[in-house]
Amino acid sequence: MLQADRVRLRVQSIDDRLARLRAERDRLAARAHQAERKRDTRRKIVLGGAVLAALDHEGVPALLTRAELLLWLDEHLTRPPDRAVFDLTPRQPA
Repeated sequence: MLQADRVRLRVQSIDDRLARLRAERDRLAARAHQAERKRDTRRKIVLGGAVLAALDHEGVPALLTRAELLLWLDEHLTRPPDRAVFDLTPRQPA
């Protein structure tokens, strides 16, 4: 086999590996994007449920910032999965 043929084969091998790596990267990026969309949807569902429950009881205060919303949610969310979706620390048992 000539030197040029070996070089061409090596270049083709590297190109094939690069194509596989790019495809894997794209699959991983798509999976991460899908997971983030699911998490965002879950946040919206939990937030809506918390607001609807509060309307039936004490009402919802005027919340002007994300920080105020998170403080309000910290007081009202009790289920660990609901707290986790907002990155709130788990509550300690009373």
